[in-house]
Amino acid sequence: MTPKFDDSRDSKQQEARELDSLQRSRFEMLSAYLDGEVTADERYQVQQWLASDCQVKYQYRRLMKLRQGMQTLPVPQLEQSAIQIAQKVWVRLEQLRNRRIIGWSGAAIATLLIGALSSALPGGQSSVPQLAKISRPASHETLMVALNAPPVMIPKPMVASTDKFLQKSAVRSH
Repeated sequence: MTPKFDDSRDSKQQEARELDSLQRSRFEMLSAYLDGEVTADERYQVQQWLASDCQVKYQYRRLMKLRQGMQTLPVPQLEQSAIQIAQKVWVRLEQLRNRRIIGWSGAAIATLLIGALSSALPGGQSSVPQLAKISRPASHETLMVALNAPPVMIPKPMVASTDKFLQKSAVRSH
């Protein structure tokens, strides 16, 4: 008994889907008919539906009212033209650019002032790098390099005695 019930329910759902699909296709055809986007055969088909089907007539009237309502809606007027809006955008961009330039310029000036003040303060060491000065001797003395003796004594590395190593190796081999 359950299989028959399921079969009848499936067939009813299938019929509902087909009817829904039919209504959608008729609605799309009516909409295309109102927009003038149908062929001659389709126009004849819609006119046949309008003459014989009450539901199609009802949908047609509703679509006509909707179309007329859309056509009578007031179109909002722009407060400003596109050219005026574009000009305001360019002015705003120019203002942002000027602010950025002023900001970087101010930072550079502040850095220069801090550097100048820090070097002018007494008692403090300047953090500004100093260049070495080369002083030239008054007389033309020549530079002498001592090749025989190094200027700094370098200690000699400790070396293990090779004699003891040789004696140990000789004892082991005997």
